[in-house]
Amino acid sequence: MHRGFIEMQSLQSALGVAAIIAVAWTISENRRAVPWRQVVTGLALTFALAALMLKAPQTQTAFNAVSRAVDAIADATRAGTAFVFGYVGGGPLPFDPKTPGSDFILAFQALPVVLVMSVLSSLLFYWRIMPPIVRGFSWALEKTLDVGGAVGLSTAANIFVGQVEAPLFIRPYLARLSRSEMFVVMTGGMAGIAGTVFVLYATILANAIPNAAGHIAVCSVLGAPAAIFISLIMVPDPERRHTGGDPGADKVEQVADSTMDAIVKGTGAGSSFCSTSARC
Repeated sequence: MHRGFIEMQSLQSALGVAAIIAVAWTISENRRAVPWRQVVTGLALTFALAALMLKAPQTQTAFNAVSRAVDAIADATRAGTAFVFGYVGGGPLPFDPKTPGSDFILAFQALPVVLVMSVLSSLLFYWRIMPPIVRGFSWALEKTLDVGGAVGLSTAANIFVGQVEAPLFIRPYLARLSRSEMFVVMTGGMAGIAGTVFVLYATILANAIPNAAGHIAVCSVLGAPAAIFISLIMVPDPERRHTGGDPGADKVEQVADSTMDAIVKGTGAGSSFCSTSARC
């Protein structure tokens, strides 16, 4: 019975993938120009990454480490908010709550994590810890999916940062992108999960889904090749342009001039997100 349920879920997922590709092809701007080799390669790469990240013990260990790191960041932030705001920020309650979970206040317990993660992201880029990782993903996307360096870099950056910050890494190339490449950049931004939102979701879902941070990380990585091949179906490029294919295309632009500048800019970006979330 359980095996049949799993097989039914697998079939449902496969039909869903086929349906998404069919819809993308139906609304494509130029069905005859769809690069099916890149589409098949992108689909195969997505499934291969999923199998690797979900089945290989080494990757599961890595994602468990990511989950522990997220929990450590959330715990440290909660200790700070509890010190400043008391029980409103996650400290011990001076009374017994009538409804479980009613003591959770988004503005004082979740959004501060966004600020901390935004600062950490800026620092990791300024300290040149994150750029080599981004360049590695960019190189892999270029070699497997045959896209330009600028598109590969932006899509790879979207795995770690938001859809606003990632295009800034290829700012010199934006004016030269073809319509198809610009669509890939936009789709990649919507398919990825920014580090700030990553931690926010992981914190909120921690008690509901085991290893929530690991699942979100898998989704963010898988979104990169999927965004590329779906974009190429909907807005194909008959000329097959590869903007930013020169050796300097994978150079990640520095986001700050000093450690303190990185902290200030990260805080500003996190504050903008928090104010937008509060209005929503």
